[in-house]
Amino acid sequence: MNTFKLDAFQEEAIEYARKNHSVIVSAPTGAGKTLIAEYVIQDCMRNNKGVIYTAPIKALSNQKFRDFSRKYPECVGILTGDVSINREAPILIMTTEIFRNAILVEPKEFENREWVIFDEIHYLDDIERGTVWEEAIILLPSHMKMLALSATISNIDEFVEWLNKIHTFPIKAIVETQRPVPLHFFFQCNNQFFTHFKKLKKSGVLRKNLRKHRDFAAKNVYTPFKPNRLYTLIEYLENKNALPCLCFSFSRRRCEELAREASYFAFLGPQEKKQIVELFDQLVRKFDIASSPHTSFLFPLIKKGIAYHHAGLLPSLKEIIEQLFTTGLIKLIFTTETFALGINMPARTVVFDALSKFYGRYHGYLKTRDFYQMAGRAGRRGIDKEGYVFSKIAPQAIDLLSLEDIIYGEYEPIRSQLNSCYATILNLYKIMGEKIYDIYPRTFSFHQAKIWQKKETLDLLKRKLTLLEDLHYITGHALSWKADLASKVYSFELPIGELFENGYLENLDEENLFITIAALVYEPRKGEKKPRLSKRVKRLKRDLNPFMRDIHREERKQRIYPLSKKFYFHLSEASRMWFEGIHFSRLNKVSYVDEGEIVRYFRMGIQVMREIYSSQTISKDLKNKIINCIKRINRDVVDAEKQLRQEI
Repeated sequence: MNTFKLDAFQEEAIEYARKNHSVIVSAPTGAGKTLIAEYVIQDCMRNNKGVIYTAPIKALSNQKFRDFSRKYPECVGILTGDVSINREAPILIMTTEIFRNAILVEPKEFENREWVIFDEIHYLDDIERGTVWEEAIILLPSHMKMLALSATISNIDEFVEWLNKIHTFPIKAIVETQRPVPLHFFFQCNNQFFTHFKKLKKSGVLRKNLRKHRDFAAKNVYTPFKPNRLYTLIEYLENKNALPCLCFSFSRRRCEELAREASYFAFLGPQEKKQIVELFDQLVRKFDIASSPHTSFLFPLIKKGIAYHHAGLLPSLKEIIEQLFTTGLIKLIFTTETFALGINMPARTVVFDALSKFYGRYHGYLKTRDFYQMAGRAGRRGIDKEGYVFSKIAPQAIDLLSLEDIIYGEYEPIRSQLNSCYATILNLYKIMGEKIYDIYPRTFSFHQAKIWQKKETLDLLKRKLTLLEDLHYITGHALSWKADLASKVYSFELPIGELFENGYLENLDEENLFITIAALVYEPRKGEKKPRLSKRVKRLKRDLNPFMRDIHREERKQRIYPLSKKFYFHLSEASRMWFEGIHFSRLNKVSYVDEGEIVRYFRMGIQVMREIYSSQTISKDLKNKIINCIKRINRDVVDAEKQLRQEI
């Protein structure tokens, strides 16, 4: 049990949890929300009750598995789709998707689970995946209580009001606004430093509102603004004793460029340099990733106390960087925003390389919520008196009012992103039949929506059901044989269902099965080069395209968007080589895709094949193909379970 004094909000949350209330906690990043979760876990352990801990991303699930395994040996399991370890353990870590899927299909599995902890509950607002959080909350078994943690719920009263409508357990909202380590904001603009927003405002460097001056950028193409030099910023941080520092950039390549640019500096003395080199070498050997080009590129940076971290790195290399950062030997790290999501890596200073990013469907200024999710990593509790947050400001890219909105505006409210996929609808239909429409009034979407929006959402559900009937997934008010398979394969239901119905899936050999599944899960990045395809893959593509054309035609007819996922063959050659047993390092020669992305999509492919395997509909022959295929591809750096079992 932790012995240091708890903050008032932590004590209050723990007290209500012990009184059998569900608890929603909104508190700044770094305030100590995880400590509340640990008390709930410890109480469950004492009472011989199980607990589920859900996280939005696999990296965070893996970190929690390692952390909790150290604290509660032999008592922790993990289930993430590509990893299944000790699933009967009293403490079970899950991604929210897997939890949602499990309570839909096997709710009895949770009979002895008293609590579910939703980490980063504001993910309910995420356009792509928010619907999963909402569905998991709606379907929560009646005996389970929830602890929801977030740094950023501005409309917490509305959220709790909804929960009170759909669940019988008492709910208490705990709101803490004070950070244990206050933040001090600095601005680098025109290559000068401003220690307060007021000073920046007074300088007149920024226009008040670019939106009122649409021709501002055009008129000022040749305005002699001085670029914000990284060299100047690092010197300023060194002189201010403001290291270690996390620098957030929203481009992988930019992270690497900045790290290379920073390599003029060397932050480590001889002893620290020796220590970090030995540790880096030891971990690289342990994970067997010496052949990764990123390993070679990072080594000279690591020796100077510099690193970068993004999703393009091998998962094991990311873990190594995280481990080095926790030792204090990495003084400056350039990273994308995923480093801010729950992973406990605080620093003295956070730097924003830019204040706008791509939000999936548009490019825009940072939301206040996202800004503070990242800025909140500044200031280490018990070490720093305050955290420093530096924003690099380009006058041609942002105006004064927008900057003020980001830093001093209200957190954006959580909005429902409900858009149930076909698998969820099929599983609900299996349980509820025609009463499936009764579930919509229980949603956060219904709670928030205006009358016309409610009608629109309900109409969309009806159109999806009509499509599933037209394509014979639902026949005679029951699920068909192919619906059993489609209901297992979340996000890829119709392509898999149609390929199966036509016998195509059964007739693929093991190698083509893997190439096909890899093409189904792969999502190319914007502007990504298209690879040259072999004759075999061109033939596969010709076979698969008609299936997708037919599916998309039916979806357009019912006005269902976004359309089902298409096949993209960017990884086809890498998939073939990996299946044939080639060393991972050789895949770089046939693919433009980052090695971390290759691993991610291969692991996704394994998950989809396991989901197909779980269906009672498929033949024994196809099951054997799937087993053999997974054996061949789930090896070395792709084997997520092997990585997770590896002690760091």
